[in-house]
Amino acid sequence: MSEKIPKSLVYALFFLFGLTLPMGVLLARTESSNYIIFADVISSGGAATSTSDSYSLADTIGEAMILSATSTSASYGIKAGFQELYPDQFLSFSISNTAISLGTLSRTQTKTNSHTMTLATNATNGFLVTVSGSTLSSGGNTISAIGSSAAAASIGNEQFGINLVANSTPSIGANPSGTAPIGSAAAQYNTANFFAFNSGATVASSAGNINQTIFTVSYIANIASGTEAGTYATTLTYSATANF
Repeated sequence: MSEKIPKSLVYALFFLFGLTLPMGVLLARTESSNYIIFADVISSGGAATSTSDSYSLADTIGEAMILSATSTSASYGIKAGFQELYPDQFLSFSISNTAISLGTLSRTQTKTNSHTMTLATNATNGFLVTVSGSTLSSGGNTISAIGSSAAAASIGNEQFGINLVANSTPSIGANPSGTAPIGSAAAQYNTANFFAFNSGATVASSAGNINQTIFTVSYIANIASGTEAGTYATTLTYSATANF
């Protein structure tokens, strides 16, 4: 009885990424080399509703219709202010490499590789990044994904997984970095030496606005003695959504 040994298992990943901005108020700004007017407004009010012997006060209705209320109770929120304006809303997102390779996979060594994602936003309710796609496949053959419950690398067993922190076993990756406030890796992807992969899962997020944050996405792949020979590949899509 002979043991089937894979002759060549080649690993490749191809990446897509997208940005999602919720529909909302569009700000039209006017600028020159020296000045910026962030937006024009159409306000209401303006009658001299408060007077004394020496003064009169002309009011306008507080304009803010977006973001959180500055004065709140359990049932109400008030956005008061004279033609209140906000800076331009933005979300920036980029990926360092759109394809990575692990070469020939091995039954005696965990193969690894990584790339970075860079993200920044002034969204007051933060952002999230999700990953979608399938595990490694070659024709009808697949390498088992670790799933939603994170696990350590296990040499000799089929595995495909990712995380977004620094690891020592195997030695790969880095913790999210930048000048505070920064984003963080999501649960199941934020523990050193533990990896997961579940299509549609959130892999990074924040609760508020962040400065530029660099996330390192690390990949691991292991095969078993019965893993079929072939060229294994997958395409993953990373999508960033700002919550303004």
